Amino acid sequence: MDKPKINYGQVIDLLSKNGLVERYSIKNPEQEIGYISYTSEDIAENTLFFCKGARFKEQYLSEAVQKGAVCYMSERKYDSVGQKTGYIITNDIRRSIAEIAPLYYGYPYQKLTLVGVTGTKGKTTAAHFIKNILDEFTNSETGLSSSIQKYTGRRSEESHLNTPEPCDLQKYFHESLASGIKYFTMEVSSQAYKADRVRGVTFDNGIFLNIAEDHISPAEHENFEDYLSCKTEFLKNCSNIVINCETDCFDRVLEAAKSSESLKQITLFGGEKVKNSCDYYYSDVKKEARGTSFCVKNDKTGYFAEFTIMMPGRFNAENAAAAIAMCKTLGIDDESIKKGLLKTKIPGRMEVFENGGVTVIVDYAHNLLSFTKLYESLSIDYPNQKIISVGGAPGEKAYRRRKDFADVAGKASDYVYLTAEDPQFEDVQTICEEIAGYMPSVPHQIICDRAEAVTKAVNGAKPGDVVVLLAKGGENYQKVRGKYEFYESDVTIAKNILYQKA
Repeated sequence: MDKPKINYGQVIDLLSKNGLVERYSIKNPEQEIGYISYTSEDIAENTLFFCKGARFKEQYLSEAVQKGAVCYMSERKYDSVGQKTGYIITNDIRRSIAEIAPLYYGYPYQKLTLVGVTGTKGKTTAAHFIKNILDEFTNSETGLSSSIQKYTGRRSEESHLNTPEPCDLQKYFHESLASGIKYFTMEVSSQAYKADRVRGVTFDNGIFLNIAEDHISPAEHENFEDYLSCKTEFLKNCSNIVINCETDCFDRVLEAAKSSESLKQITLFGGEKVKNSCDYYYSDVKKEARGTSFCVKNDKTGYFAEFTIMMPGRFNAENAAAAIAMCKTLGIDDESIKKGLLKTKIPGRMEVFENGGVTVIVDYAHNLLSFTKLYESLSIDYPNQKIISVGGAPGEKAYRRRKDFADVAGKASDYVYLTAEDPQFEDVQTICEEIAGYMPSVPHQIICDRAEAVTKAVNGAKPGDVVVLLAKGGENYQKVRGKYEFYESDVTIAKNILYQKA
């Protein structure tokens, strides 16, 4: 399936129609655009290059031109690239990219059945549950864009963003169509709307899991109201909507869903205590030798089914229930749902390793809601065991997580190792000291090198102890000063040490 051919004249017309063009210099408006990109590392012949980002440098444009970019789009003019390079000056670069990327790839999202998942916690797990269920239902691989993986039929590779930039996202949609894929499941973050990554994209199906205060910083959302507004904007662009009726701000969430111009139906799910308020509810959650079992019921229709997931953590029954509720609205049979749930195991999400009486749990928990759900589950499943936690907080964003870590993870632990978690341009020691200031009565130690902290925690654990490695999951990198620096991963380090223990 070839992508549609578009030229610069079409781009100018589209942007002008939306009031986005200030001025431009294009020698031949009929010239075909060979490729679109926002990074100088991904350039092809006749590329239209987008200059965007708070840390954009003029040298990136120079590199792009040297590699084959013939025109650039920016909110300012750059004279260093000379007169041979065309330019389009826009008053909103992010919105302009969001308009052009779908045009360039032929609006592929309109030809897919999209399932979007949003929430402060659980997006990745729910998305993978749905993808695997759809795989079973269609007897083929379906599309996926999550914070850890993307699959389009043409690519299966690691991800670093919950929701990709428009150029990448539309490319993934296009590749999926070209591969004969019908269903595409993706995480939709609040930043996806804040930064116009999914502007104009409509979703056939949308899940709203939960919301709690997070991502509040100068680089993200200025306050909770802005965060909530971006989260609920997703629902305004969905047709078939599933909502957790136990979420905070439920009335606001439901109001947003009802305002969707393409709304077809709203389905509510939740736990047994709210069974009279929702359509599908889950109950009888039990920790099994391997994974978790639970039931899902719909008293209005008489529906009842028992399910098992291979992922520990009682909170994962909620993520699975969201996937089940959505799939039932799509007419998917229970057998496909059960098989899809059973085959779902996500690296770094509630992975449990045991040896010599020591238990190591690796989980991506990184904010107030996920900390709370994780340690509530641990208190039930490991009631009388010593809890040793390893973690920290990211640099330059979501500053409240530092206190949240202390208030929940700190107080629920018998000992804490504070360490690096994507420090970016901040000092690790300073971040850790700030967290420590919120939990002075909790025994703790600061070890800035994460590999060293994980090693010491696992090596020092005694039979009966539970070591909890927080926030990084299976990620094999640290975000440091704008770059991805190699990190062996909590999973790899923990397994290597644990299985060497006598």
